[in-house]
Amino acid sequence: MSSDGWKRVQLGDILTLHYGKALVSHQRTPGVIPVYSSSGISGWHDKPLVNDKGIIIGRKGNVGTVYYCDVPFYCIDTAYYV
Repeated sequence: MSSDGWKRVQLGDILTLHYGKALVSHQRTPGVIPVYSSSGISGWHDKPLVNDKGIIIGRKGNVGTVYYCDVPFYCIDTAYYV
């Protein structure tokens, strides 16, 4: 426990970062599902990879960028999601 009352833990002990999956532009079917990359929303698709809200973290290109999505979304392979 830290002096301010917070318990310090390893991030990997409390959550798992998942890899996004490849989805090139010509494979996307027009829809309302946001497609996230390390640069934020990079397009739209008809099926989500994640059926809940989540956090997207850039891992290639814009490494370390963080986005929050409050609807189902698709995360491509330039980012992680939680």
